[in-house]
Amino acid sequence: MRRQLIFFVLFVLLLPTLGRTEELGRPESAAKRLYQEGQYTEIIKSLGGKADVDAQEALYLGLSYLRTGDQSKAIIAWKQYVQIDPGSEGSREVSKYLTLLLQEEAKRTAREILQQEKQIAVGKIDAKAIAVSPFENLGHQTYAPLSKGLAEMIITDLSKVKTLKVVERVQLKALLDELKLSQSGLVDAKSAPRVGKLLGAGKITTGSFLDLDQEKLRLDAAVTQTESGKSLTNSEVHGELPTFYRLEKELVFKILCGIGHCPESLDSQTKAAVETIHTRNFKAFRLYSQGLEYLDQAKYREASRSFFLAVEEDPEFELARKALLDTPLFPLDLTAMISGAEKIGDGGTAILAAGPFFAAPQIPQSTDGHQVMAPSIGMLTPPTPSPSNTVPVNIRVQF
Repeated sequence: MRRQLIFFVLFVLLLPTLGRTEELGRPESAAKRLYQEGQYTEIIKSLGGKADVDAQEALYLGLSYLRTGDQSKAIIAWKQYVQIDPGSEGSREVSKYLTLLLQEEAKRTAREILQQEKQIAVGKIDAKAIAVSPFENLGHQTYAPLSKGLAEMIITDLSKVKTLKVVERVQLKALLDELKLSQSGLVDAKSAPRVGKLLGAGKITTGSFLDLDQEKLRLDAAVTQTESGKSLTNSEVHGELPTFYRLEKELVFKILCGIGHCPESLDSQTKAAVETIHTRNFKAFRLYSQGLEYLDQAKYREASRSFFLAVEEDPEFELARKALLDTPLFPLDLTAMISGAEKIGDGGTAILAAGPFFAAPQIPQSTDGHQVMAPSIGMLTPPTPSPSNTVPVNIRVQF
């Protein structure tokens, strides 16, 4: 009886670690062994450009690129990692690293593009690519953040059309910053062709919105062809402010029709995807938009809080939910990100997942049962990485 009791106690103590033990017990990949030996170029030679890498290979390929100074290829490798292993703790952490890397890479690319502007050939412009500028606010200042939220919704919807290549918002934002055009939140008809050429996009969408007596909303959008500067379409929709989500969809389909992708030409699956409502909750939309504004200002604490409140308002708001999961709580340098990713590879807990970060009250579940915990925030300076693969963390946080 005593022996049975001892076995039972041991079983209870070991139960929480069984899953992790199984994970750590998997055979180490050649990539991990090479990485631990410092053979970064060998990893790149064997895995770079390989389409069928597994999660561990993608993780160490990204680390190897960072170790050798190729940040752009590290981003590609880590995007693969997130796609291969979605929902895991490591994937969630790497998604946060990607947010920071993408911001820095977009800034670097924007500077290089401007330096080489005279050498950019018309032939490098992709006719299938389209960029969407932040919408200009022509109404009350209180609605100013909607400029970015509206553009991001349209970018997301256009991305559902497989024959289109949509420029990521962070890339356009970095270029507008370099051109000193971001303050107005508008790429006008004169500057649109130049911006489109610099981005390599055949088309660029500009727009504005106006709240009428805080009861009605008007949205305007124009698509300009980069090469010729010709206006392809000018669209306007208006309606009650609470129906903003319907107006956004109406505008998206007008934009699509203006560039040769009318609803009747789309397959049923694509059309249904574009029609999917992001949120019907105007407060959630404003909070999400404000979060994007904070994110662009590198105010990660405030951005996380805005995204969390948006999801709390509407648990089905997947754009806000993804933004919350992808937003770090503080800036991290490459050393900290490398240390965190190495710890993920060792089966440990990475920087942002450690401590009581997710001990705050839960927000409501979405229909798929996925929960997001309120991020706790306090110490905004990242922990100093140790020389080893471990990163000490001691954080007390709270909104």
